[in-house]
Amino acid sequence: MIVIFLMFCPNHSYSQNDSTAINLESSSFPLKFLEFGLEYYSPSHWNRQIKTININGFIGKEFVKSIGLYLFAGATITHAWGNIIAVNKYNKEEKFQTSAMGIGPVVLVRVQPLTIGRFSFSVDGLGGIILYNKSFPPGGDYYNFMFRLGSTIAFYLGNDLNLNIGLRRMHISNGQGVGSFNPFYEGAGLSLNVSKKL
Repeated sequence: MIVIFLMFCPNHSYSQNDSTAINLESSSFPLKFLEFGLEYYSPSHWNRQIKTININGFIGKEFVKSIGLYLFAGATITHAWGNIIAVNKYNKEEKFQTSAMGIGPVVLVRVQPLTIGRFSFSVDGLGGIILYNKSFPPGGDYYNFMFRLGSTIAFYLGNDLNLNIGLRRMHISNGQGVGSFNPFYEGAGLSLNVSKKL
């Protein structure tokens, strides 16, 4: 909460009588953004045939303009379905069908070092914890950590709007170590987001 407060609360430390500060153009202040989007992931492993759709919402701020460093805080709503092959109580492999929905807080770190005309290129890293409506995948827990990494191409649409298209990898794990009690899964997919400068 402290991090979010520091990110988005305005800084009033300058003098109210300083006419130079009052007349600064808005471009001299850190940019803030709203971003919403969708992701789809297909499974990466033969024994974890789980597909995933994510809905994301973020509010973010530019922190280091020289390297294009942005930090975002927000949430992900997720729906995952499919099957896994795991060892059952008789110590034999069995296919388990699964479907679950979840929601949780997420942090997005973006480095956007290159802009050419209306296009910009970035690397995104996301991490958060998701709470599910059931133990997921089968044999797992009601929570999982969700990590995503990928590259994004943004296209400036005008009116301070950007359309972002990206390729991402995703890892889901409950963080309890390696074993049947942590049936992690991974996926590769596409992201489509719209961001707006505030």
